[in-house]
Amino acid sequence: MLARGAGSKTTTVRGHEVRKGIRASKHLLRALGVLGVLLAAALAPAASSAVTIELGGEVYKDKCSPCHADISQTQDFAVTFTHGNHISWACSSCHTEFPHRPEGVLRPTMKDCFNCHGLKHGGQGEMASGECYDCHKLGPVKLRPKFHTSDWAQTPHVAPAQAQANTLCAMCHTKAQCDDCHLKTGVQWTPATPFAYDVKNGCQACHGNANLTKTVAGTVKSYQVKGLDASAHRDITCAQCHTDFTYVEDAPKRTNLWYVNAGLACAECHDHEEAAAQYATSIHAEEIAAGNYRSATCGSCHGGHDIARLDTDQARKEMHLSGKKTCAGCHPEYWGSYSDYYHGAAYKAGAADAPACWDCHGSHTIQPANDASSTVAPANLVTTCASCHDQHGTADEDFVEDAAAMIHSKAAVREANPLAGVIDAIFGGSQ
Repeated sequence: MLARGAGSKTTTVRGHEVRKGIRASKHLLRALGVLGVLLAAALAPAASSAVTIELGGEVYKDKCSPCHADISQTQDFAVTFTHGNHISWACSSCHTEFPHRPEGVLRPTMKDCFNCHGLKHGGQGEMASGECYDCHKLGPVKLRPKFHTSDWAQTPHVAPAQAQANTLCAMCHTKAQCDDCHLKTGVQWTPATPFAYDVKNGCQACHGNANLTKTVAGTVKSYQVKGLDASAHRDITCAQCHTDFTYVEDAPKRTNLWYVNAGLACAECHDHEEAAAQYATSIHAEEIAAGNYRSATCGSCHGGHDIARLDTDQARKEMHLSGKKTCAGCHPEYWGSYSDYYHGAAYKAGAADAPACWDCHGSHTIQPANDASSTVAPANLVTTCASCHDQHGTADEDFVEDAAAMIHSKAAVREANPLAGVIDAIFGGSQ
């Protein structure tokens, strides 16, 4: 109960001041507590941030950089190699497999280095020097592999050399070095295949990467190679088709364009003398010989990296129906006009018995229609049509004259027919 008068007023005010003082003390204690926590955190040892690293799987920069942020130096003083010199290349270009394993670190081998070193990369020239002493500081004796015995010339080495000439010997040696020894002993040796190192599919160290892209004319173009494992070419090496990508000095080239040379390299492996001879007489080969490198090569029609294996009925059916992919890229106008009911329209709808482009125009020996040897030249049309229509007894000159012109001219014939215009007006659209 409050007292009356001045004393009472003073007591009341003093009580209020006491309560204010208590509240201020509490705020001060809280502030000191927070300050203490902050001070303790500042004085405590800094805790390291947790980094989760995936072990195994694909190799890429973000997986490597937490531990290998500074890659400019090397601990191996026997070589001049540095990571810094290779900073523009993806980690996976050299470390094709995740290197950190329970049994130790898996380091790139010399073979991995030759994915780039010494390789003539088509028209771009040599990717990187292939001279041993550009990287290795040691002398020739110390660089000798363990299997190089001192009595090499006295041991049977013909069979292993023949078997490994292009996959091992040619990595370091040239044929001239072999000849130096052979000529002294009166031996003349000609390798079964050109003496050139074959990196096999080491190109995939770069071209297997989905991030290998280049901006061409404002469009991002991928240089990743896919489909090899399932293709008919799964057992051959890159350089067997890409003859410009080699370790041979002054390797002969058919043209200055690597994709043309690759497209013509099929004859190097395939025992198709007849097909090769036929192609040589075709308009495609004539155009290539005349310098028109937009003309078709073997690879233009048959494909390359993902070339199909025709060992199943389904694969053969897909090949038969691949006219758009095979021919339309170069001949879009003819593909567009191939639309008559019984041939083009049926073929584009997936009819297995409708003719593909090459069923009428031919393939390896193809010539333009105005050439007398063309399968679709007027004088040869009856024979060409008879391959399908003879079974119905319809392949004669009258049939060809009435029907053949429609195959690529349906739209033009309809346009010239006034009745077709009336029908379109009534029913709407082309019938």
